[in-house]
Amino acid sequence: MRIRIVGIGSLLALSALVIGFLVLPSIAGPANNLVANGDFEGGFGVDGVAYDWHKFDNGGAMTASWHDDTWAPVVYEGAHSQLVEINTFCCGASDPNRVAGIYQTLSVNAGTTYELCLHGMLRSLRGDPDPQSWGYTANVGIDHNGGTDWSALSGDDWTDIPWDTVYPRIAPAGEMDSFCMNVKAESNSLTLFIRLWKKWPTGYREVLLNADDITFKG
Repeated sequence: MRIRIVGIGSLLALSALVIGFLVLPSIAGPANNLVANGDFEGGFGVDGVAYDWHKFDNGGAMTASWHDDTWAPVVYEGAHSQLVEINTFCCGASDPNRVAGIYQTLSVNAGTTYELCLHGMLRSLRGDPDPQSWGYTANVGIDHNGGTDWSALSGDDWTDIPWDTVYPRIAPAGEMDSFCMNVKAESNSLTLFIRLWKKWPTGYREVLLNADDITFKG
């Protein structure tokens, strides 16, 4: 009798476990985030780029770098955010339109409309005059064919993120900014680009973009 009771208990526990696994996908459903390591809690490579992401920049008279940022004021959720930096300390003058960023290719369903959301913050050195002339901005780029060449995108493929405030580098105020937009997939593969753009050919500048909690849900 004792053996039978243990057997029934084990069977009930196993049944509950199986039911749980069967129910889980229906709870998660298509609303799951399609971005891998979008919260940047999954680790970073030796180049400072989060795993599952890739970096890009257009070189020239600047230094671009990527970092795992754990400073609480520039982390939206968890303990990490992705930092992208452009600086022109290397030279007395720079080239205009310097960019650096990260990208990831997603598997999507053609014809489905998704919502992209992300959180972030722009910062520069205190006293930098460039923010007053809209010298720094962040952009979202979409390649609807899943390509990985950011320079192949047209102007219409880029959307300005309206983060109008560029905070002092070591004195950010308040919470990180947020942005959401709808994206209708045109094929079954889509590449998401997040870009920092330094517009003016000014030297001795440092501009930073922190990005965190990037989601792409449909």
